[in-house]
Amino acid sequence: MLYTCSALCESEKMAKMKHYYIMHGYENDPVVPDKQDLSLYEKGVITDKGFAVNYEVKLRSQEAYDWMERVSREAIHEDVVLIGEEKGIGKNCRTMLAKMMTSMFGGKMNFRYIEELK
Repeated sequence: MLYTCSALCESEKMAKMKHYYIMHGYENDPVVPDKQDLSLYEKGVITDKGFAVNYEVKLRSQEAYDWMERVSREAIHEDVVLIGEEKGIGKNCRTMLAKMMTSMFGGKMNFRYIEELK
């Protein structure tokens, strides 16, 4: 199963999961949004939609595809969590990434937000 949560999320269940941080400095750069896009978005220079388009283009690279395929294979056999800096559930980088992964390799896995677990 593939899960997503913010870096602030705490869950006992997470301790047993394989973690992938979708942030700079964690060696997952093929699927981490570009620093320039993040900066432009934070400054209001590009919109939500513009940021999403740029991020989706990055996720369509061969390097990102290889990363997503590898992690998706892992999520078939074990619990994997994508952790990002954005708070809450919904529209954010890790959710976009999880949706793309389930779309591309969806017959094999599903994803949930850890914040939804009780």
